[in-house]
Order: sequence, then C-alpha cells, then structure tokens
Amino acid sequence: FTRAKQYVVSNCPLVQLFCALALMSLSQIAMNGDIADGTPFATSGTPTYSIKKEFANSIVLITGASGYIGSLVTEQLLRTTAVGCIYVLIRGKRGITAQERLQRVLQSGLFHMVRDNQKALSKVHLLEGDMNSDDLGLSAADLDNVLQNVHIVIHSAASIELEADVQHTLRSNYLGTRRLLALARRMQNLRCLVHVSTAYVNVNQPKGGSVEERIYPLFIGQQEVNHADIVDDLMSLKPQAANVRAQMYLDMWDFPNTYTMGKNLTEKLVASYHREHGLPIAIVRPSLVCGLAGDPYPGYCGNLAGPIGMGVAMAVGLFDRLDSVALVPTHVWDAVPGDIVSSVILATAAATAAQIEINRYKNSTIGSNEDPLVVHAGTSTTYPISFVEAFYAGLDFVQQNPPPFRLPGGSLFSIPLDYRPDEAAVKRCKYWTAWKVWGAVRLLEALGQHKTARRLKYGHLAWEIQNSTKTDRNLFFGSKNLQQLEAQLDGVDADSNQYIVTWTLKNGGWPRYISTNIAGMYRIVFGISIIKGLEDNDFKFIPAKSVKPARFAKPSDTRPLAHAGGAADKAQDSVRPHTPLLQTLPEEDDDQQQEDVVTAGFKGTAAAFSQIPADGASRYSDEVGSDTHGSTTGDSSRVWASADGRPSADGSANVGGIRQAISLRLGQSLSYRATTMADVQPGVVSGGALNSLRSRPVQRSSKLPSPPGSVKDL
Repeated sequence: FTRAKQYVVSNCPLVQLFCALALMSLSQIAMNGDIADGTPFATSGTPTYSIKKEFANSIVLITGASGYIGSLVTEQLLRTTAVGCIYVLIRGKRGITAQERLQRVLQSGLFHMVRDNQKALSKVHLLEGDMNSDDLGLSAADLDNVLQNVHIVIHSAASIELEADVQHTLRSNYLGTRRLLALARRMQNLRCLVHVSTAYVNVNQPKGGSVEERIYPLFIGQQEVNHADIVDDLMSLKPQAANVRAQMYLDMWDFPNTYTMGKNLTEKLVASYHREHGLPIAIVRPSLVCGLAGDPYPGYCGNLAGPIGMGVAMAVGLFDRLDSVALVPTHVWDAVPGDIVSSVILATAAATAAQIEINRYKNSTIGSNEDPLVVHAGTSTTYPISFVEAFYAGLDFVQQNPPPFRLPGGSLFSIPLDYRPDEAAVKRCKYWTAWKVWGAVRLLEALGQHKTARRLKYGHLAWEIQNSTKTDRNLFFGSKNLQQLEAQLDGVDADSNQYIVTWTLKNGGWPRYISTNIAGMYRIVFGISIIKGLEDNDFKFIPAKSVKPARFAKPSDTRPLAHAGGAADKAQDSVRPHTPLLQTLPEEDDDQQQEDVVTAGFKGTAAAFSQIPADGASRYSDEVGSDTHGSTTGDSSRVWASADGRPSADGSANVGGIRQAISLRLGQSLSYRATTMADVQPGVVSGGALNSLRSRPVQRSSKLPSPPGSVKDL
C-alpha cells in the first residue's frame, strides 16, 4: 500500500499539482501569521522587535508630557528602558511655569518607582514651547538640538474639549500637528513618529458596526474630500460662520462633536506625510482611556472616562433612578487601562523604528496600502465589557464603600437587561440632577469646600456627555494589528510583563480592575484612602514626595546629545549646569498633579452636551476652556453662566440666568409634561449613604412644576 501511494504521487500530475498548491497555501499562512479563525501568531521565521533594544540610548521627544497619556509614557520609558534622553515639550499655564509643571509630574505618586533615581530623572530635559507657535516656540539652540538628535517622537498633545469652537479645535489639534510634522521632516535621525489619536475618529461609522485599523475616507456625495481643503475652508471664515459651516459637516458625516471630526482630519494629515514625504509614522488609537491596572500604580486615574466615571457618578447620586440611564445595558463599552495604552504606544514606536512589517490590512478595500500602521488600543474585540457589567461592578464597590455625601434623592438601583432608555425621560432626570448639583455646589462653596465643589461641578459635566444616547454607538474596534504587535514582541520583553498590550482576564479581569480604579478615584474625589473590600482591589495610595534636587539642564545648555550613556554621557555631565529641578512640595499639594490631570479631563468634556452656538463663542467657554496645550479662559471658580452666556462682573450669577443657562444646556424649556410612569422604579436596592439623604419613593406627577422666572419658549 505504501509503495502504491508513492507511485501515485510520483506519477500522477493532478496529485502533484494538488500537493504543490497545498504547500503554497501553508507557506502563505505561515508568512501572514494567519490560521483559519484569523488568530495571529508568530512562527519561528517571523521577525520580532524589542522595545528595550529600540529605546536603548535613544533620544525621545514627547509632546503632552504633562497630560495623562504623556506622563504614563514618560514614566514607563524611565522605569523599563535604558532610554538615553527624553525631551518633554511643556509650556507655562495658568501662572505656573513649565518647570513647575514638570516638577509636579516627576514628584507625583505615578513616578514613585523612579523619582528617587537621580540618574533616571537627569534624563528628562525640559523644552519650553507651544504647539501653537512656529517651530513649536523653541529657542534656536533647543530647535537645533531637536533637529540633530531626536530619534523617536511621541505626539500625545491635544485639545480634549469635545465641542469647542471648530477653529479652536483645528488650531490646537490639526495645525499644531502640522507644525510638528514639518519639524519632523527636518529631523536628521528620525526613526519613528507615533501620533496618538483616538478610536472615536470613526465614531461616525454605523452603530453596532466594526471599525478596522485603517484610514477611512470622507465623502461629499461620491467625491472623496481632501482634509486640507476642509480645514482651509473652516479657518478662512469668521468664527461664527465657521461654527455654522462646521455643523453642516458634522451632520453630513455624522460626527457627534467637533473633537472627533477634528481628530479625523488630523489623522488624514498625518497619513499624507507618511505617503508623500516618507516619514516613518504610525498611529495609535486609544478608546476610553481609564486608570491603571498594574505597575507603577494600580488605581491611578487620570480622568473619569468609562466605568470609573460611572462608578463615581453612581456613588455621588448623579444616577438617581433607572430613568437617568441613557445607555443600552448590553451594549459594549470600549474602555482600556492607561498602562495598556502606554505599552501599545511604546510597542508601536519600537516596531516602526525597527522597520518590522505589522500592518495586516494591506489588501483591504478601505484606504490606501501606503497608509501608515494604525493600531487600536482598545478592548471591544479582545476582552469586551458591557455597560451593565461595568455598572454592577461599580455597584458592588459603592455598596461596600458608601461615599461621605450623596445628592438628595440619590439611590442605588439595578438595571434590567431588557431596559431601553427613553430620551425624554433621561432629559427630565438630567434637568433635576443639574438643579441638585447647582445647589450642592453653592452649599459646598459656602462651607469653604471649594475643591470638592469644583470636582462635583466638573464631574457632573463629564457625566452629562458620557451618559448620553448620542455617544452610545456600540462600535467594535478591530485588533488585528494590535494582536500581531503582541505576537511579534521579543520574547525577553514579553516575559518581563512590563509591556502588556492587550487587556485580558489573565491580567486581572474587569470586576477587580473597576474596583481598584474606583478606589483610586475615591481618593481624589472624596479624599478617602481607607477602602473596604481590599481583597477585591489592588489600590494603595502613593503620595507625592519631595526628592533630592536632580541635575537638570535645558537642551540648549548642553552639547548635542547624539547618544546618552557610556563615556559620552559622562563627558557631557561635566558641562551640564546643576540646577535644582525638584524642590520641596507643599503638604497641601500631596496629590496635586493627579488632581490637575483629572480636572483637565473634567473641563475637556464640560461643553460637550451643548450645541455649537451661532455667535462663534462657546456658551461655557468662560468656565471650561482648558486643554493640554491651549490656554484657560476665565476663572474656574465661576459656577454657572448668566442668561446671555457670560458670567456676571462679580463672578456670581443671577437666579434667572442660572435657570435659563440650565434650560439652554438641556436644549428644552423648563415647562413640559411628563409621560405617565410608575411611581417607583423597580430594582431599588438601597438609599443614600447618610440617613438625612436616604432615598424615599417620590410620587411622580404628570406635570412637573416650573420654577418661577423660567423660560417658557426657546
């Protein structure tokens, strides 16, 4: 029988052809790293890359280093690599110098593993500059150092105001990025530029659909549009005309706000520099970036995005009944730990610098084969979580750890899996919640609790945008490139567990992660450091710490830094001026850096639920005009806008103006009729934390009374 088989194989042409085709198919599978179910894998012949190797002795430029993502990347580089030098681009802001802002970053609890290491801290070099200035506002000497020496650029600076005036968004994100790209073209030793974007640049894709790691074109009719033409068009108009025209584009392309549209156009700009100028560029798209899951500081939160913000909102009482929930319970919520995002950025930079082929969408019908590598840093297609799962994880934590205060009428409740939000009912709940928050803010300020009042105000505004049918898109962000990035990571790097690029159950799981990060946010919002149920979370508060003065020099004070380390580094030490960077940190600023980052996140989402006004000025710009490289307009102590959209001269607001502002914010009149509903929502499990504020069933009338002086018709 064996001899018969050998005879057939050696003498039958058809059998020989079949065997040859089979071998070709197997070879192609091995080359592509694909198997039948699409799972990537690295074979013995697949090239790998090393994060440690690519960053060793390299000089890195980071924009947005004082922000959440930028600070995570800076810390991870110092802790896990032998990076040669890190240039951080920071500007002075709100009366705080760039050096003081960097000082706060490096002394924070986030840097506790490296802040006592003088050699590590001496690698951080301050570049005082501004993304909104030519050549990034650098001095001639600093500019020369950057152009000659930088190997890797990580661009994480961005304006995070979701519905800012369109010209502000484009000026900060698009034009600022264009200045950086123009600078990158002149860099003599550039090996990689990573642009940190957002997965929600494609939020305009059909609800419930899949989004690939590709550049999606925009069309007017059947004509593909050029990003530069759109930006030139909008920037050529007066502000009010630009906002009106922007609304046309938002409606045409189904973007929910100017932020996502601006970031979409910016991605197309970045891709064009890769195609047309040959820059070694890659794009990382994080989804909702939340707190840390692991090292260096589990539970460290830089914003209230995703499950963490919802858990705090539940604790405070912003969710006061079932009707206040605007999201479909079983929809997937793509949130991702911040340390995962940082690792993805470093992995993407290393793979690009090593010229490793990762892009698994080369033959896609979407976009161009010459587009740069795009990597989603998300969880919806690797380890998804639904909104209701996140809600219940937060509920478990809050039940064990009641907050020190809760808004009147707030209660904890369950969500039926078949619940579907009623938009009108959600608006009614938001209306009364806005009143309660206003009263609580006024009371806290009267009691001198200004920090708590500010946190509550901006936390409420952040909740407004997240808890919205407008943003409940149930999108699934593809992860082929992400998984291939993980598969081709060098074995030594992978075994170190310092670079986890996909969030999975083996890394801790969602319930534990959510509890850990709500515990961290409790410290920021409520000042609580003692948490019950510690066996279910990994949070341990790490305070900021004054450290010994570090040797510090601006790049313009040193010789060119082609490589740091070794004999060259020792030679340069002799010419570096030893200026104290890290000085005594006041006790009251114990966790000021984290407070600053979180507050910036609050302000960034504050205007997101108000439509773009036709007068060209953001209705609440006097309160919330803060971003990572723009300026802050107005005094953050002002609480609400007056009737004409401007705070009163003395910083206070008249009652009629407050009511009108709230009414405008919700886009409805204060007079309306409610639909007939049950008196008490099913599933209520407990009331508020304080006896005086415990929730009681409230009889709902078919008509809600209008406060005196309200606006009847808008």
